[in-house]
Amino acid sequence: MSVSDVFSIGVSALYAHKLALEVTSENISNVNTPGYSKQTAILESALPNQDSRFPVGSGVRVATIRRVHDDFLQKQLVSSSSSAGNYDIQQTAMQRVEQLFNEFSAAGLGTDLTSFFNAWQDLANNPSGQAERQAVLAQGDTLVSDFQRMNNNLNQVKSDANQSLQGLTSDVNDKLKTLAVLNDQIQQLEFQGGNANELRDSRDKLIQDLSEKVAVTYTNEPDGTVTVSLPQGATLVTKNQAGSFSLEADPGNSGFFKVMLTDPGGSVVSDVTQALKIADGNQGEIGATLQVRDSLVDGFISGLDELAYKLAEQVNSVHGSGYSLSGATGIDFFSPPIVLTPPATPTAGYSRSIAMNITNINDIAAAFTNPTAGGTTGDNRNALNIAALATKSNSMSTGNSTFSGYYNSLVGKSGVAAQVAERGATQSSAGIKQLRDMRDSASGVSLDEELANLIAYQKSYEGAAKLINVGTDMLDTVLSLVR
Repeated sequence: MSVSDVFSIGVSALYAHKLALEVTSENISNVNTPGYSKQTAILESALPNQDSRFPVGSGVRVATIRRVHDDFLQKQLVSSSSSAGNYDIQQTAMQRVEQLFNEFSAAGLGTDLTSFFNAWQDLANNPSGQAERQAVLAQGDTLVSDFQRMNNNLNQVKSDANQSLQGLTSDVNDKLKTLAVLNDQIQQLEFQGGNANELRDSRDKLIQDLSEKVAVTYTNEPDGTVTVSLPQGATLVTKNQAGSFSLEADPGNSGFFKVMLTDPGGSVVSDVTQALKIADGNQGEIGATLQVRDSLVDGFISGLDELAYKLAEQVNSVHGSGYSLSGATGIDFFSPPIVLTPPATPTAGYSRSIAMNITNINDIAAAFTNPTAGGTTGDNRNALNIAALATKSNSMSTGNSTFSGYYNSLVGKSGVAAQVAERGATQSSAGIKQLRDMRDSASGVSLDEELANLIAYQKSYEGAAKLINVGTDMLDTVLSLVR
């Protein structure tokens, strides 16, 4: 080994440990960067010098800068993020629904149902009383307003969910385009022998953010790119090409949007609405929004429709069998429900269309016999029969129940739905936190570890510099011999 070999070994050590110090510095500077994976400079002995009789290594070199990454944990984070996005949307929507059925306020549909039948009981005590008759009409108007208000508010939840799809799909499209750009940058950089670790971190973080919006799976390709797809198989990103979502009005679904997907090549456009809202709990924000719009809220609207329909049907039946003060009979108290042809149910939409059929207090049929044909205005039997409907058990879709009992079941159902969504959101959040802790343990930056590495690499760098000083002294000695 010549003196020049000492310099070469020293220089290789200086370069290698300088690079290791840079990697350590990068780790320390990104200790609080979300999604950053720590990097490690992998050192290896350089090839030995074969010129001498006893080959000795020619120094040290950096074999690679390894990114500490666990793809299994990353895929679990992606799946959990989809679940969190799903339950966050459901929780927000179900809390709005629960507030509509909130019976802790001074007034509400449940309270007004009771007041309506109490007004009929008061009328039975004074069948010809003008104030009592006015109270019956007022309570009927209040019930009609309650049904219409709740129907409108529930449909507003659906409408708001539908409108939010515009922002969600736009956000997703931006992320898909960025993923395609990152794919291209990573592929080009690594093909040229560069280090794309930070770009890979950015891509992983972006896929995780994307999964909150829409459920996705991804596959790492040999060329360094990732292929991102929907769980049902439709491709969203491949190499440097990205697909895109668009919205179209669906005449078969009240004009609400259906979600269309244009494939990365731009040649195929398909309807993925049903695929996005498959109820597996991991469909992300878009899937959950579609579920809220097309199924979750519909259950409460149909329950409200059924209650309004049954109430009008029963009250009209009894009211029509009685007589008004003028002797008229066969009068409906509420507007009769429109009979729809199958497959639509006769209750569909009735909580929105329900209305009062009478406006004159004299048309209220409190009597069971005609007061103008030998009867008496004191006949209160029909008013009593309507008041008795408050405790009558009716055949409902959920079984036999009184009107108040059925409404209370809707109140309970809304509370349970809100609790389930809240519990799911809490569990998803806890699951993500646990997975992030596991990721940080494996891939996150530990300042203690990095500071120890910093000292070790610094001392190694100083040692390499001292080796070069020794080489310089040796060369000076040799040169002094030839002077």
